[in-house]
Amino acid sequence: MSFLSKPKREIYKRKIKNFWVDFSHNKVGFAGVIIILGFVIMAVLAPLLTPYLPESQKYKSPRLAVRYAVPEWFRIFPQYRDYNPTMRIQPDLHDAVLEDYRGNLAVDMDRLLFNFTPTKRGERAWVLLDFGNFSYEYGAPPTFTMHFAFHMKFSNVKVSKLCFIIQNYTANPLYEQYFRDPTKANMTVYIQPFSPLFNEINVDTDRDSFSDNPVRFPVVSSLYKPDAPWVDPAQIIFSKKGIYGLKIMVEFECLRADGAYAQFTLEGVGLTIWGRCHGILGTNSAGHDVWTELVYGARISLMVGLLAAALATGIGIFYGVISGYIGGFVDNLLMRIVDILLCIPVLPILLVLVNYFAASVYIIIVLIAIFGWQGLSRVIRSRVLSLKEMAFVEAARASGASDLYLIIHHLVPNVMPIAMAAMVLAIPGAIITEASLSFLGFGDPNVPTWGRILYDAYQQGGLSAWWVWLPPGFAIVLICLGFVFIGHAVDEIVNPRLRRRR
Repeated sequence: MSFLSKPKREIYKRKIKNFWVDFSHNKVGFAGVIIILGFVIMAVLAPLLTPYLPESQKYKSPRLAVRYAVPEWFRIFPQYRDYNPTMRIQPDLHDAVLEDYRGNLAVDMDRLLFNFTPTKRGERAWVLLDFGNFSYEYGAPPTFTMHFAFHMKFSNVKVSKLCFIIQNYTANPLYEQYFRDPTKANMTVYIQPFSPLFNEINVDTDRDSFSDNPVRFPVVSSLYKPDAPWVDPAQIIFSKKGIYGLKIMVEFECLRADGAYAQFTLEGVGLTIWGRCHGILGTNSAGHDVWTELVYGARISLMVGLLAAALATGIGIFYGVISGYIGGFVDNLLMRIVDILLCIPVLPILLVLVNYFAASVYIIIVLIAIFGWQGLSRVIRSRVLSLKEMAFVEAARASGASDLYLIIHHLVPNVMPIAMAAMVLAIPGAIITEASLSFLGFGDPNVPTWGRILYDAYQQGGLSAWWVWLPPGFAIVLICLGFVFIGHAVDEIVNPRLRRRR
């Protein structure tokens, strides 16, 4: 059984057709539809437009480059031509080459397992592994990170050295030169991992094992002269373009011969050279992709605008119809409540309430709706006061129609065109209010919003990186402008007094 009878369906089809004919001739409204359609497509296709997830507590976005890395298209300009993208060198451990080792050390290359069985105190053994070459053809990068994981079991043995070796074969093919002078950028570089957990891995001799779980060490080495300004070693090590090699050296030392052994398994070796440029819109203060946050932010802005405006419109229709239809003391009382609410400064109250109820996008939607219906209710009330005195309402009342029937079937349908136009025009206000709350630091931290991008740029000193804050600011303006265009077109169609001759 259909919800609407056949005559009513025909009437509504005709009304929709006539509305579309009028709307399609309104160039401003049609431009607004195109703008909003673009943002809808962006929101729906966000997983296809970016391979990453937005930064938040719910979605852990990966670090992709240094903070405020410029967009990749900047490289068309000469001053950015040598800017490097992020390079992740993840060698296959099974392709590692055992370049050299000494001491009483057994090596299983299939698993990169090293067994050290010393026979006397102070005995040492070491192994040098070659993980292959890679090409670097950019200017000096800002920084790099070395990482690895290991399993270890040992007793009366310490790891006295565990270091990376980065060698530029193109600039200097000589082998086994130590990095001593920062002015000589073409030397082989030995880098000891800098970690609070160890410089030398050592254990109590009464313990049989140190660690049976993989431990990862993100490393940014500190190679500098005590009397010289600190310079990131990446800018020295990779100052020459060419072919680089990646090696690892592990050195063991026996502390006491009684029951001494060491079993060391190496895995997860890698080198990340962080980029100065990345993606379409670069990165933010945490090195996360700005384009990802922009496209996912379209979802939040559309959701906040549509839901808050729809909820506020529903409250405004209900309040205005009840006030106008009942009249008298009830009408006066309800309108005085509206007057009081209109005098309340909305933004400070929202800041207090959002902070009290905890920042949540759904709480923000409800609060925006609660403070956004008062103006519409006054318009609806005025329209209802006029409608209830008309002949068709008097005829329905004389034929025995109840008050509920009159409201649902006669008053509400006649105020809906005005309400729809007001709802479309209320969407930009809801979007800007949410962006304002996020910019002030009161937004939902679990969802990506355009206002939060602006907040992070302001708080982290990124206002000079215009590619971070300009796109979300422009998106807020453009999406609000699209809804304003549509709202004015709808208002012009449903309000005969605003129609212009064509």
